[in-house]
Parts: sequence; structure tokens; C-alpha cells
Amino acid sequence: MTLIGACREALGLVYEYLPNGSLEDRLACTNDTPPLTWQVRTRIICEMCSALIFLHSNRPHPVVHGDLKPGNILLDANLVSKLGDFGICRLLMMSQSTTTTTMPIATTKLHRTTTPKGTFAYMDPEFLSTGELTPRSDVYSLGIIILRLLTGRPPKSIAEVVEDALERGQLHAVLDAAAGDWPFVQANQLAHIGLRCAEMSRRRRPDLAGE
Repeated sequence: MTLIGACREALGLVYEYLPNGSLEDRLACTNDTPPLTWQVRTRIICEMCSALIFLHSNRPHPVVHGDLKPGNILLDANLVSKLGDFGICRLLMMSQSTTTTTMPIATTKLHRTTTPKGTFAYMDPEFLSTGELTPRSDVYSLGIIILRLLTGRPPKSIAEVVEDALERGQLHAVLDAAAGDWPFVQANQLAHIGLRCAEMSRRRRPDLAGE
């Protein structure tokens, strides 16, 4: 989101106005707004993927959002999505390690905390168990969001629901019909991408920039 200015007296930040509210509200059709079409949902997935690649590729320090969820994705007048609420984001500091036989190697110091903050249903399980925040923590959150956009269902146990539907060859039964007639090939691809992103082990999650 574009930061327009700040007011020291009010301790306030002023951002661009995004009239279509949050993705969370639009998925719930708050105030009788129409459901998002599958085309818009697919574009939002692409836009959020692009936003995360931008953050994670930041130099000299990658940025991890740490609280990616539909409530922090806002939509402008054309339903173009913007990522907001960087209140708990972290810069991952890069350090140089050297050995006697190799050139200096850049390594990333993980952000560690004993009190993980964020929204539980979208939080990386490894972050919850270890307190280590990495770019692939955001990838997990993106995976849950992809599955929500596909199905329109709440986030709890959504990966298990979609995985079970795929195994039974019944993906169409869990797709959100309110989005219109999903092209099966595209929905199937997105379901597999969402499940890969939402893997419990971060080592099995895809590298967004590489893939």
C-alpha cells in the first residue's frame, strides 16, 4: 500500500484509500457485496505471489511479512489487491561467513522469538513450534489463502479438505461455486500449488521466485 504521510500529533499514518475493503470482507460478501469471480481470485493469487517475491528479494535484507491473511489484503476500486499491515514484519539480516577454502557466503539469520505473533490459522506450523520466522513462513500463509480463494471455506483444516477431495477425484465438490465456473485444469493446478505452499515442513514448500 502507498504511504501518503504521517501525523506525529495523532500518532497516525495515512495510506491510500482502498474502497473495496479487505479480501476477508469480500469473501464473506460483507454489506451484500457480490462474490469475487474466479478470474479476480486468480489475479489476486498472482498479485500476492508477486508481492511476496518482491519482499523476500529485498536487498540487503529480505523482508518477511509475518501476518499474511485475507484481512491484510485490501482491494482498490478495480479489485487490484494491495498488501498492508506490516506491523510485525521482520528484516532478516544477512551475514557473511567465510572458510579457508571457499569464497564468502551470504547466509540469512532467522528471526527467532519465544512469543510468535500473527493469526493462528495462517501461521507457519514450524514458526509456532520453533519461533523461527523465514520467507517460507509467508509461503505457508499464501498457501492457505489460495485454498480459501478456491473453496470459499474457513481456513481451519482447509488443506486436509482439499487434499482429500483431490485424492477422491472430487475437487469440483469443494470449489466455491459463487466464483463462477472454474476451469478445471486451472483450479486443479491452483489446488496443488496451494497444498505445496501449505506443507507442514517448510523445506517442502516451493521457492516462489524460482518457480
